[in-house]
Amino acid sequence: MTSLILAFLIAAGAWHQAEPAPLYTQTYAIYIRNAFAGTETVSERLDKDGNRVVTSQHEMLVIDSNETNRLAFETTTVFVKDTVAPMSYSYKYLSGSTKDYYDVTIKAGRITRVLSRGGKISETAAAVPAGMVILDVNVYHQYDLLSRLYDFKKRGRQIFNNFIPPIGTDMPLAITWLEDSKLAWAQGTIPVRNFKVEFVGVRTGNFSTDMKGRLVRLIMREQDLEVVRKDLVPDKN
Repeated sequence: MTSLILAFLIAAGAWHQAEPAPLYTQTYAIYIRNAFAGTETVSERLDKDGNRVVTSQHEMLVIDSNETNRLAFETTTVFVKDTVAPMSYSYKYLSGSTKDYYDVTIKAGRITRVLSRGGKISETAAAVPAGMVILDVNVYHQYDLLSRLYDFKKRGRQIFNNFIPPIGTDMPLAITWLEDSKLAWAQGTIPVRNFKVEFVGVRTGNFSTDMKGRLVRLIMREQDLEVVRKDLVPDKN
């Protein structure tokens, strides 16, 4: 009987063990019109098959027609083991009266998007375009992927097809490496790579990554938007 109780206690302890620490985690501060508007926190881990799973949590206050609304959502992207090729992407709203979502899956050369909005579900599917990326609206850590895809041997302006889940189609996106420099902050400087990003025919901006390809700062002047690694601006909010 004692051995059974001991076995149960060991099993219970194992059950309640915390999940392994993520391989990477970062928090970004979001500013709109120079005012602090929210945060994005991203973390990465490997699943049992070795695929890279990137999750993020977002909390923002958005002003629309002098009315302030809370925007909260979470995302998950799964990349094929040891690659930057996405297998799936999901976006789930946590705010609002309806819990809308969309799911994207990529399989056998096809990309499928299922959208739930206001309780109504729609689905679109198409062939995966060449050079496809997924850079979603209001999801900023995904700029990491652009820096990893950029070919520094070729340099110049490089174009990708950006699949935009809310509309279920792709649009051209271009990035250009500008220079490497040092970004000044309260405790010194950090080496960064600076890029220009163009949502062709829509808007342009600039972003900087560290030398490992992780987003440090994003500026979209046409939107009065700045996103910056939170630890670099402890006195700004």
